[in-house]
Amino acid sequence: MRWEEMTSPEIGALDRERTVVVLPIGSIEQHGNHMPLGTDSILAHAVSLKAAELAGEVAVLPGPWFGFSAHHMRFPGSISLRAETLMAVADDVVASLVTHGFCKILIVNGHGGNGGVIDVLASTLGHKHYGKARIATLTYFALARDSIAAGRQSAPGGMGHACEYETSLIQHLRPELVKIERAETHYPDPGSDYLTTDLIGSQSVRVYHDFGDLSPTGTLGDPSLASAEAGERFFNAAAEALAAFIGDFRGWTLPGRKQ
Repeated sequence: MRWEEMTSPEIGALDRERTVVVLPIGSIEQHGNHMPLGTDSILAHAVSLKAAELAGEVAVLPGPWFGFSAHHMRFPGSISLRAETLMAVADDVVASLVTHGFCKILIVNGHGGNGGVIDVLASTLGHKHYGKARIATLTYFALARDSIAAGRQSAPGGMGHACEYETSLIQHLRPELVKIERAETHYPDPGSDYLTTDLIGSQSVRVYHDFGDLSPTGTLGDPSLASAEAGERFFNAAAEALAAFIGDFRGWTLPGRKQ
């Protein structure tokens, strides 16, 4: 169910106890020389819609196109909200949903730079709406980490940004937007064994990286290994992982709820 295509009475008739409302968020930022600026927002929305189809009883909101992208601003076309602005937008959207009685709200993130923002939103919105709603946040590609790792061809560092993974996904979903002949491969050195630029890597240390320091084109990884076929596999794995979580999330209780 696409929220923006439904009527007010159709929204009013939704089961408030079972319907999970999804807010996808992404970004408008450079994705190398070959990928569209809206990659992260396109993917977060598409994965959310497919997961909704698989899980059922899910309403997917139109997400804000912009995210926290300060680390991309050396590249033309990138747009960044302040972290406070993005949190304020999410806060207002969630408050509207809670006003209408929805009690299972999921923020699905598709942009690594929003990671700290969604962590804070999980805590602040969870506290604000305690007893009325459960609010969960996640990054969809982190949820499907094992499946992505099993299907990759690139070495560590080959999946970072406008890389094997993201290029494959857009080749699957919107091939007309990919200018693969312009793609360049970059395996950046993050400067320490404690740090990684890999999309599905993990690190305990947080530090600011300006993408202009990591890559002359903004690409982190190896888009030469991308394909639409791999993109279809990655997309289905991500959607299935998200649908599985939604099914579980639907059954979560509401601590502090007044009976």
